[in-house]
Amino acid sequence: MISWGVSLAAVQRAACGLAFLFSTVLAVAQEERPADSSQSTPLVTVTGNASITADFYDHSSDPPGSQAGRRPAQLYRLVFSPTITLGGLISLPFNIMLTLPETNTTTPTIQSPSFGQYITNPANAFGFSSFAPRIGWAQFFLGSHTPQYSTLSNSDLPLFGAGIDFQPLGLRIAASGGVVQRAVEPDSSRGTPATYRRDVYMGRIGTASNDSLTFGLNVVYARDDVSSIQNNVVTIIPQRTVDGDSTIILPADTIRLRPEEGMMASVDVVLGLAKGMNITAEAAVSSFTRDQTSDVKSIDGNPLDLVTTTRVSTRVDLAGTASFNVKSNVWGFSVTTLYMGAGYVPIAQPYQQSDRFEWKVAPSLQLFGGDVAINATVGHRINNLSGTKGETLSQAIYGGTVNAQFSDGFSTMFRYSNFGIRNKRDLDTLRVENVSQSFGIDPSLMIDGEDVLHTLNASLGLDTYDDFNVVSGIESSNDMRSAIINYLGSIKPVPLSVGVNASYVENILFTGLFIVRSVGGMIAYRFLNGDVVPSVSITNSSTTFGPSPSDQQLFFKASVRWRITKTTAFLASYGNNNYTYGNPSSRSTAFTERMIQLALSTSF
Repeated sequence: MISWGVSLAAVQRAACGLAFLFSTVLAVAQEERPADSSQSTPLVTVTGNASITADFYDHSSDPPGSQAGRRPAQLYRLVFSPTITLGGLISLPFNIMLTLPETNTTTPTIQSPSFGQYITNPANAFGFSSFAPRIGWAQFFLGSHTPQYSTLSNSDLPLFGAGIDFQPLGLRIAASGGVVQRAVEPDSSRGTPATYRRDVYMGRIGTASNDSLTFGLNVVYARDDVSSIQNNVVTIIPQRTVDGDSTIILPADTIRLRPEEGMMASVDVVLGLAKGMNITAEAAVSSFTRDQTSDVKSIDGNPLDLVTTTRVSTRVDLAGTASFNVKSNVWGFSVTTLYMGAGYVPIAQPYQQSDRFEWKVAPSLQLFGGDVAINATVGHRINNLSGTKGETLSQAIYGGTVNAQFSDGFSTMFRYSNFGIRNKRDLDTLRVENVSQSFGIDPSLMIDGEDVLHTLNASLGLDTYDDFNVVSGIESSNDMRSAIINYLGSIKPVPLSVGVNASYVENILFTGLFIVRSVGGMIAYRFLNGDVVPSVSITNSSTTFGPSPSDQQLFFKASVRWRITKTTAFLASYGNNNYTYGNPSSRSTAFTERMIQLALSTSF
């Protein structure tokens, strides 16, 4: 278990130091850069951006204390991303992100994190934890980075560790290792589940990307550290009797978190057939153990014994993907297929679904010199191919968009999508068949008048969900209709902007009609040639369900943006949200939220 022996207070002190560093950069950033492009490349250049934001939140409810707040009382963020270039050859980019107090992303929140736990949180990248220098064809990574090798081996999660990416002489040799999931001890009082620290090592060897032929071998290995937490108990099931027979008593049982281990290897190739035309393909195999504490399983001649221990909870399976792509200035299309076996585990992509096969065809067309762009997708997916996780389900996927630019000031987008799923049962209470459709029109109009620039945007939507189950279908089916309109008028003689907006959404449910209405407006004035822009907005909305009284919401926001220099800006805003329940709950009748947001940003 990582423990750097540094408290969060040290992090806060470091944040103050970084804030001082930010102010120093801010002062330097205000210096004008030389405009003479004929000057030789300087030995050292520093470019990048930095920002500091602070959110302050307060709330009250009626009666007092009847409803908890929805945000932390204070939240501070620091982002500092400089890039140091030496002689135009060596590039040293840094990425510092700091959030206080502790927030969670892919893992539970830790009440009092150590410094090591704090910076391994994907929400943070502290110090030089995202240091990625490049020296010619060699790039190095230190801290948070997301390795991208191939379709099936690309990482979906930031990896906190170290890595290299070398591309000499048309080759590519890359490797990374580190932590993708930090260890968290369970805390039943806060509802925090336990997680093991997961270490991941991955690499690629092959050719560098080019237009003719690219191929490579990719390997990913992941393992949960069993010693990273002291308590792996998920839940304790007390002693109980069997339903329907009180004479049979089942003993108490303890369910523990299982430490997992897995690896995958893949071979991918990209073959360029002609300009704008290529074929891509990748084949992968994975071996995944769902419980490192399960018994070892001996298999004669098992090739995996060289790299991992095979256990009774280990499963090995295959995956593959291929695509044919054509793209020109006028038209294009792609055909893509994907297969993942039931036992295949996409180790670097934890949110991918296995045990499926799908294909997609995506044509595109540009007409009238690009004024009309048509894109479509037609596909089919089969889930649970093995039938080991319930019934096999088929999914139909259709969608498309049409963007039409009728004139310089008028354009419209038409969009449609269809997603359907069904099993093989027809006249049966276990029938699963539903169809979700979405259709929308989004017109945009701009009129440049002599004194006023008018901008009008609208969106009309129709969404339907039809469930064809003979028992529950009528209760699940619903339709949704929406209409949104926004108008902004910019007055030229006076630096004044005025906007109004309105929306209407209704959802037709089996239990009643759900309606949300809103109307609002804003006004902004530009002082000092637009360097200082104060604005005020107000929105009133109501929510109604069936015959019940409507909930009422009034949101007010005042803000000011100050452009201090060409590269530096300051933003401050105050928001007040008043919400009143039409049908008061058992705990609360109304609540009010107040928020102040401050932000200072610069580029250099």
